[in-house]
This record gives sequence, structure tokens and C-alpha cells, in this order.
Amino acid sequence: MSPTLTWTRARRIALRAQGMGLARRSDPPTTATSRRALARTLERTHLLQIDSVSVFARAHHLPVFTRRGLWDPAVLEDAVRPGPQRTLRESLAHEATYTTPEIHRLLAFRRRTTSEKDWGAVRDIAVTSPHLFPQIREVLQDIGPASAATVSKHLGDTERGEGWGWRRTATQWAVEYLFRTGDLDCVGRSSQFERLYSLAAEEHASPVSAAQDETASIEQLVLRAARSLGVAEISSLADYFRLRLREVAPAAERLILQGELQEVEVSHPTGTRKMLLHRDAPAPAPLRVAALVSPFDPIVFHRPRLAHLFDVDYRIGIYTPAAQRTAGYYSLLFLLGDLIPARVDLRADRARKVLEVRGAYREPLPHLPARQRPEDQALIEALAMELRRASRWQGLNTIEVLTGPGTGELSIPLAAATRGHADFG
Repeated sequence: MSPTLTWTRARRIALRAQGMGLARRSDPPTTATSRRALARTLERTHLLQIDSVSVFARAHHLPVFTRRGLWDPAVLEDAVRPGPQRTLRESLAHEATYTTPEIHRLLAFRRRTTSEKDWGAVRDIAVTSPHLFPQIREVLQDIGPASAATVSKHLGDTERGEGWGWRRTATQWAVEYLFRTGDLDCVGRSSQFERLYSLAAEEHASPVSAAQDETASIEQLVLRAARSLGVAEISSLADYFRLRLREVAPAAERLILQGELQEVEVSHPTGTRKMLLHRDAPAPAPLRVAALVSPFDPIVFHRPRLAHLFDVDYRIGIYTPAAQRTAGYYSLLFLLGDLIPARVDLRADRARKVLEVRGAYREPLPHLPARQRPEDQALIEALAMELRRASRWQGLNTIEVLTGPGTGELSIPLAAATRGHADFG
């Protein structure tokens, strides 16, 4: 019979596995402390999912803040640049992500598989413009790192497809394909947040067969996902690096036989859920933490896991028509202890140096017993303190909480809690 974990203990294990519960910095960071904060975050997460939305802070900057407090995201840009100090690569892991070199290496089988795929757009290019791929390499050799749009313009290719969606030139499609196959490397982002590409260093083939290499890599990726998650359903292990469930299941079975993973049952008001516990999962000690969490943070980016473990149903507003939004445009989740009792819709007005709270919403937490929910006063005080920390991180001087229709039931008490502490610049 499998060991049993309570729902609360499973949440605590999951959060501590992700590096939550440690002291977070509130004073101005240095380059050295920022580098340590980034490194220690990546020791737990292995990746930072990239997102271009900067209404408050970019999604790949937030996980370090969530775990370590104030830090300087400029060290992330330095970490991606080629050279002896490079510690991160942009890869297609969980969508577009910054990953450690180890994870980038383990994903080589995916780049190899992509190179063997027959994309519709790439197939058309191969037939109609076979010279395009070597031309792209020549341009990047001549002009150095450049965006796909710059390469396309350099080659005089301005013809975009018609209709809605990804309207790219043939050159831009070809550049994207070469990046996905590993022929091109992303060495940073432009001021418009476009990828900057360069020719990739040659990847040395594994001495074992491609099939053996893929099997071994998937097993190692599953093991790292399991350690990062602490306790997880197999679907969450697959989602972490966007692996197929049919690839992950046999790898998980082997890891169970090796003693790396253990089958456990997690109690839940709707019924017991079967999960896998990593051998080195942290103890389920209570957490004293209050932190904002990006919707693309590894803690929450697998939405079924967010629902099962934290009782939160999250749909990001940026992909939802304004009239259908129920909790703002780009709301961040608010973690308090091992619960997510609220979310806030934030906007940094950098011209006025104001953090706008456009909405503050209580999470329904439909399955959580009322006695386990934080009291409103404790929730508001903790949220107000975290907003002040977030404001300092972003160089903002005041907090303005909007109230009125659509701003959420927590907006009025939060406005009162922040009003007396408005100026801290």
C-alpha cells in the first residue's frame, strides 16, 4: 500500500522543493547578491519561462523575486550573453525559456527531432527557395547577432502571409526553424523583445545511438522535474519540460524501480490523488512566506496542478476579451504560507513612479475548509507588505489601489492598508 500525504503536507513539499520559505531580500541588491539569487533559484527550477508582457514585470524576472526578494534582472541579460560567463541558454523547454546549460544539453534530442520534421512552411521554402537557409547563415556570419526581421530585411524579403496570426516572411519562418533545430543560437533580446540570433557552436553527437540518447535524456529530465516539483502527478512531470506522457510514463517506472521516486497517495476533499514523491523531497514544514507569483512560475504554470494542489482555477486575462475578464488583465497570484488566497492585477506606471493595483480578488478556494483560510486582516496586511516590497523592487514610490466595480472585494480594505504607507521612495 502506498504511503499517504495530507493535502497540506503535499503543498508544503511542493513549495519547498521550488525554493520557497527562505529569507527574501528587502534592501537594494548588489550585482553579487543578484547573481546568487538567480543561481539559487535556478538550482531549484532549472528554467525561467519567458514572456514579453511588462505591464508590471516580465514573467522571467518574477520567479527570482518570488523566492529571493529584491534583485537586479540585468544579471539575467549578462547570463545569456555568449562568452566565458554565460550560464543560461534560451531553449524551447516549457515554451520559450531560459535554461541551464545542462537542461539545454538534455534537450538536444528535441532539436534533433525538429530537424527531421517536415513543417508545412519549411517544406514550401525547401521547394521554392532552397538557397534561403545558407543565405541566412551567411548574413549572420557577416552582420553578427540579429533578429529574424533584420535578417529578412537584409535579404530583401518583405512578403508576409495574409490573414490573422503569425504573419511572417519566408525568411522569418526559416530562422525560427533553424533556431528550433539548434543551428542558430539565441544570444539575447532586442529592445522590442525580439530574439537575437547567431550561428550556434557545433553540438557534438552523443557516442550512443539517437534512441538511447533520447531515452536517457528523457529519464534525466523527468528526474529533474520530479526534484523541482517535490511531489507531483505524472502529467505535471511531463508538462515541466513539455514531454509527451507516453515518453514520461516508462521513465517514471524505471525511476520508481531505482528508488528515485516513490508512489504516494495525497488526500483531497474530492478523493485521493496518486502522485510521485522524489527521494530527496524536502520535509513538509510550515512556511512563513508572503510572495507574489507569476502565472508562468514553475510553481503554478501547470494549471491542473494549480487546481489540484492549491484549489485555484486560473485563466490569464491577457488572452481573454476585456468584457469576459473576471480578475484583471495580468493578475499575479498571492502566496501566503502554503495557500494562494488572493490575486492582484498590477500595473507599473513608471512615468509617475506609481504601482497601480487595478484589482484585488479573493480566491474562492472551493474545497478548502473555512477554518484553514487566513483571516481577512492577516491577508490584507501581508499583501500590503508584499506590494511595498514589489514597489521598491520596481523603483516605484507609491501604491494606488483602485476601488469600485470590477476591482474585487479586497480592493477597499487593501486601499486602506496601503494609504498610510504610500511614500517609501
